Amino acid sequence: MRSDSSRLDRWPVSWGLWISAPLVAAQALALIVYGILLIIEVARFGITGPEEVSNVPAVVLEIVIFTGFGIALAFTARGLWQARRPARAPAVLAQLIAFVIGGPLAFSTETGPRIAGITIVAVAGAATIALLSRGVTQEMGDATA
Repeated sequence: MRSDSSRLDRWPVSWGLWISAPLVAAQALALIVYGILLIIEVARFGITGPEEVSNVPAVVLEIVIFTGFGIALAFTARGLWQARRPARAPAVLAQLIAFVIGGPLAFSTETGPRIAGITIVAVAGAATIALLSRGVTQEMGDATA
């Protein structure tokens, strides 16, 4: 097993980590930016929409969930880049969540949501395939690979 200091100073070896770590980092950035845009929108226009979801606690919760999930994914991407085994499971779970969100959007009748959905599903698919590749399993030190 490699020491922690050697993990910090090296680049990933497997193509799966070369692909998945930047994709997870891009997802993290997108979620953080979305959370920031929500804050800007609320500051500029106030809380708008249906009464059930247009209240201060709901908007604060939405901002916290998106931004918090983005920050967690950023740490996950860092762990993937360093080939840390515990980073793999949350990264795969995030891709499953992305499939659940992006799938219905991909079949939307409106162009914007459809493009967003197809993009979300494509990125999640590529990241999932990369994360579950044999090279990632071997590089992360799984003895059963």
